[in-house]
Amino acid sequence: MTVQTQDTAPGAVEIRGAKPRRLDWKLLAQRILALIVIFALWELGVRTGIFPSMAPSVIDVITSIFTVLANPAFWSALINTLAASTTGWLIACASGIVLGLLIGTIRPLDRSTSLVVEFGRAFPTIALMPVVMLLLGATMTMEITMVVLAAVWPVLVQSILGSRRLDPNIVDTVKIFRIPKALWFTRVLLPSALPFIATGVRISASIAILAAVGVEVLTQVPGLGRLITLAQEAQRWDLAFAYLFYAGIFGWLIATLLNKGEGRLLAWNRRSDD
Repeated sequence: MTVQTQDTAPGAVEIRGAKPRRLDWKLLAQRILALIVIFALWELGVRTGIFPSMAPSVIDVITSIFTVLANPAFWSALINTLAASTTGWLIACASGIVLGLLIGTIRPLDRSTSLVVEFGRAFPTIALMPVVMLLLGATMTMEITMVVLAAVWPVLVQSILGSRRLDPNIVDTVKIFRIPKALWFTRVLLPSALPFIATGVRISASIAILAAVGVEVLTQVPGLGRLITLAQEAQRWDLAFAYLFYAGIFGWLIATLLNKGEGRLLAWNRRSDD
């Protein structure tokens, strides 16, 4: 009986599955060391009087980070901030992606709106808050509107750039073979634009949280921003830092989840660092 074998080319590599990435203990140790150095310098600045007298010590801030967890007002404020930022972010993503793909693929529309897009992305959104507040009042609707106005621009710009990424040869091929619009959108335009869109979505998530907290600080709409203002008025700077810590933690968690989701969804677009 003859057994046939198939030789593998020298440069060919058979991939049976991606190996799980191991924890980089050296990198983890470096990050922990960096935090220790920062905290040590912070504590040194407080004890030596380099920082203002109102600056809290590291121990006070860490203590407050845990003590606020027992405060029902903190959880209520956190839910309000997360609800406003998430709602505004989702609206910004949906509208930014749709408008960006339309503007990027329709050349006359792209040329006619380029000035508006460039002006809008550079305009300070916070300057619109008095007008929006006058129209909607100090409500959650106003806060969501401000979040949308702040977070829509990264998604819009990245969607436009992604839709412009199409290879001219692919565009000509689509026209020659008269590929249906639905198939062209799902198999040509969307895969080409997705890496850019994912970047815009990830950036806008952080902006949405910052915008929500900032609006709450300035307008006293219920949320973490309002608690930060109340803590400052009461000279409880350790509490203010604790609330800022949780706002930052939420932003970091969202960015990490989006980064992992992008890695799975766009695995074909990842580049090896090796």
